Amino acid sequence: MFSYDSILSDISDKDRLGTDLTYEPEFELIEEEIKKSTNLFATSKTDWSTVHDNSLNLLNETSKDYRLLYWLCLSITKRNLAIDNNELIRVINDFIIKFKDDIYPRRKRSLYSSINQIINIITDTTKSIIDNIDNINDADILITQLSVLDDSIESIFQSNTDNLSSVISLIKKLKKRLKSETENNEVIATQSLPSTPIQAPSTTSTISFSQDDITNDRDANKAFRHLQDVARTLSKYWLSQKLNDEKVFQLNRTLTWLTISQLPASNDDNVTMLKPVPQARTQYFQQLKAELNHSALIIEMEESLSKSPFWIDGHFMVWESLTALNHHDAAQSITDQLSLLINKTPSITDLKFDDGTEFASESTKAWIQQHCSTSTHATTAPVSHFDESQNSSDWEDAFQEALTLLQQHSLNEVMQPLIRGHHQSRSNREAFFWQFTQAKLLFQSSKYELANSLFSWLDKQYSQSVLAHWDPILEERLLELWLQCHNKLSKKDQDSQLLAHIRERLCCLNPIRVLN
Repeated sequence: MFSYDSILSDISDKDRLGTDLTYEPEFELIEEEIKKSTNLFATSKTDWSTVHDNSLNLLNETSKDYRLLYWLCLSITKRNLAIDNNELIRVINDFIIKFKDDIYPRRKRSLYSSINQIINIITDTTKSIIDNIDNINDADILITQLSVLDDSIESIFQSNTDNLSSVISLIKKLKKRLKSETENNEVIATQSLPSTPIQAPSTTSTISFSQDDITNDRDANKAFRHLQDVARTLSKYWLSQKLNDEKVFQLNRTLTWLTISQLPASNDDNVTMLKPVPQARTQYFQQLKAELNHSALIIEMEESLSKSPFWIDGHFMVWESLTALNHHDAAQSITDQLSLLINKTPSITDLKFDDGTEFASESTKAWIQQHCSTSTHATTAPVSHFDESQNSSDWEDAFQEALTLLQQHSLNEVMQPLIRGHHQSRSNREAFFWQFTQAKLLFQSSKYELANSLFSWLDKQYSQSVLAHWDPILEERLLELWLQCHNKLSKKDQDSQLLAHIRERLCCLNPIRVLN
């Protein structure tokens, strides 16, 4: 079995930690390779062997970095390498004990995020092997290993990261069950079994449908409602076992939207006769969001969304929580399913409930435009889209945090970290991304005049020089947002010549974006 103990050695006698590789080509090469796994338009699959080997080499020879450790662990799980789970936990614990929080990344938020990602991997891999543990001794060893690692994380990072208490609790329950089964088996072995088995009482609380039972539309509708009820119970269980289980988010939305073939009736003001989610529930959800209680919010929201098929804002809230927890694959499941609904009923986001509240707020519409507007029925070659949310960069972290804080704080307050980030930029590339993020936040906050000015300035400074070198799609993204922003201005503030110029440039780069 391959040993990963080599990562526990210092880089050299004179330089034990190595250098910060952020923005270095070899570091970004791994990032780009991993991003393929969540990019719908990637032309090739992620080469997890490359991720594994490059991460391991950099950890051994160049830089002690928790992001590299996370990528190494991720590649191990993706490749299903033959490494004992206890051995992996031991190596991670030894690495954390030796290097503590002295290593890269230097920015605390990124550091804690990397630790949380490592914790998520340990949690997921441990849950995946629970069913294979069939003796108390193995359970004891795993509990000890996890507890030691949990203590190390707590002592070094204190309360700034997640912990392993939930998975430790699961193993302890397993141990208790194994102990009980062992004792019962010993008792049974000393007793004679009854000659006639006792038949379990039948239950009438669960209705069973067979193909023969369904002979008309009424039976079919009844069976489908039963299926939805069972799915809600199943989803709640799955979420309690694994919060980022993609099956939950796919199943809920498939069954909720399956029978929607047309838009609900509405008047000239787009107001339907549908009732909104009760105000008490939405206030409760906002409270959970403000408290950053993402786990509880996701579980509660999924149940409500299964009963409120047209509350699009709710799907954005779940996506935000999953993204905040770095569960990007699960978050992608939401945008995939929502894209299918929007392709089927394109005007659904324009409608309102009977009290005048919109199915989708302006911020939700902006999110949909960015993440869900690509047609799944296109027969042309897939178009590559620059996706800021897949970057684990400081500016994107700050942007996601700002969107969360914007519900409770003023724009002036939440903008400050983005301004500080720009002032502390070490390169033109960093300066661009910090200001581009500021413009996106202004746009999300409906400050269209300010955002328009900033998009214009960024275009003059960067579009004709370095954007294409940094990312071929980046200029498209800038022009697309600038065009959207300019269209949001009042008619008297719009410049028709400028609009035509932006549209012409964007059309030359990617006509699909103009059509969208």
